[in-house]
Amino acid sequence: MNALKALMIVAFAEAISWLGLLLGMVLKYGFDDERGVSLMGPIHGMLFLVFVGLLLITQYQERWSVGRTILSFIESIPPFTGFLLGKRLLDDVRRKEAGRSGTA
Repeated sequence: MNALKALMIVAFAEAISWLGLLLGMVLKYGFDDERGVSLMGPIHGMLFLVFVGLLLITQYQERWSVGRTILSFIESIPPFTGFLLGKRLLDDVRRKEAGRSGTA
């Protein structure tokens, strides 16, 4: 698996974990139940760190510009925009795989 495909998978997973963390925050501050944040906080944090590492690897392998890398990083921060990033990366993966099968 190449870095671009791994980044796409982690981007979607990180976006889902963001939603889980938001739900955990609702439980924590709305219902005084910290279990959701205790569970989703570390999961989301680890996925975010993996995302950042894969983003840098992908920048190198795919020869992305600094601007595209920074934009991708920024897109990963607000809730829900991670899904847009994941969709864009999915399109990139499909385009790259189509180009590879077209030349083989």
